[in-house]
Amino acid sequence: KPPSPSLLLPLGTRGAGGRMDRAAAWQQQLGWNESASRRTQIITGSIGLVLLFCGVVMQWWAGNNVSDVSLSTFCESYSGDGRTMQLEDWKAMKAHYYSPTNPHRDGPLSLQKVGQLYFGGDGSLGSLERLIYREPSFWCKALPDCPEGADCNKDTVLSSGTSRAHGVWDERTVSEQAYWHLAPGSMFQANGHTRCWDKFLVYRDMLKEVLTEYDDRSTQPRYVMDELSGQTWSDDAVDAAAWAELYSCYSSKGATGYVLGLGPLLSSLACIFCVLSMFTCCPRSYTSSLGRGLALMGFSFTLLGFWVISFTTTQEFVSNYVYCGGAGFPLVSENGRYFDGTPCLDRTSLNDNAMNPFLSWSAWMTGVYTFGGVLNILATIFLLVTIAKNIEAEQLRKFATLTPSDEL
Repeated sequence: KPPSPSLLLPLGTRGAGGRMDRAAAWQQQLGWNESASRRTQIITGSIGLVLLFCGVVMQWWAGNNVSDVSLSTFCESYSGDGRTMQLEDWKAMKAHYYSPTNPHRDGPLSLQKVGQLYFGGDGSLGSLERLIYREPSFWCKALPDCPEGADCNKDTVLSSGTSRAHGVWDERTVSEQAYWHLAPGSMFQANGHTRCWDKFLVYRDMLKEVLTEYDDRSTQPRYVMDELSGQTWSDDAVDAAAWAELYSCYSSKGATGYVLGLGPLLSSLACIFCVLSMFTCCPRSYTSSLGRGLALMGFSFTLLGFWVISFTTTQEFVSNYVYCGGAGFPLVSENGRYFDGTPCLDRTSLNDNAMNPFLSWSAWMTGVYTFGGVLNILATIFLLVTIAKNIEAEQLRKFATLTPSDEL
């Protein structure tokens, strides 16, 4: 198609009307229509805004809950009983230690002895700290079944006897419900997903009971003296130790939460600047460029979040289980294990078909986060189209105000 006659006019013969005619000719030859471009901006911006809102809500909710599963959910998987350890349970452990029939009683009860006698530690300083993150019986009220060597009566351990199992003492609760077998090391891997506040309450009750003793002249407990420092424990010291454990739990999840939250945050900021670029009162060139840069960064961090949440759930501990489905003997044994000993994800200890509540919740949160991330990626594409139209319109509007000096 031959160029428009207005484009062939000498530069010196074109006035303001000529510049407007030239801009119209550029628009005509480039096939650009301002009203159509405006409609495209509104449509793509609206679709992107809706998708981004849904995606951000899903990612924030799933990102917060994938590492905040209640401790009772984990205990339900461990023993079939969702109750966590309470103060009376630690009182029963303490009563067993001071029992005249306990051959292992040796002086006052201490944190080191709790770890050594009841949770398989070596009695060294910090042994209990290392063990409690690997031992489900420290956090959960009920044992999954009666330990070997112990004497039980339905739901209670009458006598620990010769049992060397962890977390066994007289009057310890035994679950009568079906439970799900745990893979080796699953408690250590699940620590990053259980709720820190629930563990804080259990840990504080343990400290209050272990670090106190009853005086013969009083029925009120008093705190014992620390063997290493020579200082007496107090309510403030116990609270400080429990809060330190809580902060340590939160800090262990900080890096994961930072990565999972950065993608939705950058995508939200990109949406804000994309909307601002559609208003003439805002400097469109700056808001469009900033919105495009944030959108690309949000896209990248959303993909990174996919890898992080997949690694922290599927590859860390969900992959240690087998989905047994409708398989029967000899592939699946009668106690809910695969023939090679791997725990079934969907079979209880009674071989009933039921999903492990802790693992299914973690897998569900992973799926919700991933789907929300897909919506964010689609929203980013629509927002980039809106920003591209803004940049195109801004460039073409400049032709209407060009002067001969600008052309030179």
